Amino acid sequence: MSMVTRYISRQITVVTIVATLSMCMLITLVQSVRFIELIVNNGLPLSEFLRINILAAPRYLVYLLPIVLFGATLFTYNRMINDSELIVLRAAGFSRGRLSRPGLLLGVIITAILYSQTLYFLPASQSELRTILLQARSEWGAAFLREGRFTSIGDNVTIFIRERTASGELVDLLYHNQKDQLTIIAERGAIIDRPDGPRIIVKNGSKQFFKDGRLHLLSFEQSSLDVGLSKKSKELRWIEPQERFLPDLLNPDLSDPSVQQFILKIKAEAHNRILSPVIALTLASVAIAIILGGGFSRRGQTKTILSAIGVMLTIYIGNISLVNAAGGNAAFVPAIYANALLPLAASLIFILMPKQYRKRPAEARPQS
Repeated sequence: MSMVTRYISRQITVVTIVATLSMCMLITLVQSVRFIELIVNNGLPLSEFLRINILAAPRYLVYLLPIVLFGATLFTYNRMINDSELIVLRAAGFSRGRLSRPGLLLGVIITAILYSQTLYFLPASQSELRTILLQARSEWGAAFLREGRFTSIGDNVTIFIRERTASGELVDLLYHNQKDQLTIIAERGAIIDRPDGPRIIVKNGSKQFFKDGRLHLLSFEQSSLDVGLSKKSKELRWIEPQERFLPDLLNPDLSDPSVQQFILKIKAEAHNRILSPVIALTLASVAIAIILGGGFSRRGQTKTILSAIGVMLTIYIGNISLVNAAGGNAAFVPAIYANALLPLAASLIFILMPKQYRKRPAEARPQS
């Protein structure tokens, strides 16, 4: 690797790292608002809160890194033009292919990183994230019941306790299950963890429930209440397309009725996993082709930069729109590939094709 290639690569890498870290912090701050209720209402531990934010990272990195790489590439080459560095390098005999080598190299590296995200880290993290969120809204809600207030666990269960002792015993407990139309009032209770999920053992209480259109009232000395998410729920619940690995997306179990219902969305997600990392290389190539082909103007490169941004937005928004459209109509699948690969091919041809100069016509000799 030549010194010039290392120099330009280092400039693009630094800008990419700084921009990625800044954007990740901003996105984490914004999405933390979605999870803050788990801390306030459900008593989610801070360690699990941080884990949730880490697990959410692969999802937005797939969409963030291509834009960051595009911006870093465009910024670096534009700065070198304004500082006359590229003009000197061109005068020294550097072709467009040699000047574009650092940007294309970073594009290939980012593409490889994104493939690691889409093929493994994305489905693994999304599956774990969804399971944690479901458990957080039930299991931690039961484990962190607050004194003197109503706590909702899931969509159907509400629990109230008057006091919680230092040993964890619950005093004066009210339990209501909207789905089963069941209300339980007990003097004492305690939370226990069982293989099938968390439960509450209550003592010295009464049950009120409707059966055959009549209200029934029963007293008991001890009973058990189901208040948490079953630990087998991960196996039983519907696995969304974003949680599936690529082989499962390409060859789903068609015997599952839910898979048959969402087969187009599953196939669209498969094509998106295959192609979305290539968008990073495409956008980097487009940025290089436009900025190097725009020439030099003492008035600045505003028009060239705006043109590059316009093309980037067209490709990027087009990719998202076409993937969503393919989820309802398989006819859009070829357009997904065309949207990403055709601009890449056109940019590489322009960058790597030797620049042709027309020979100036010989001046006519004056007639003697």
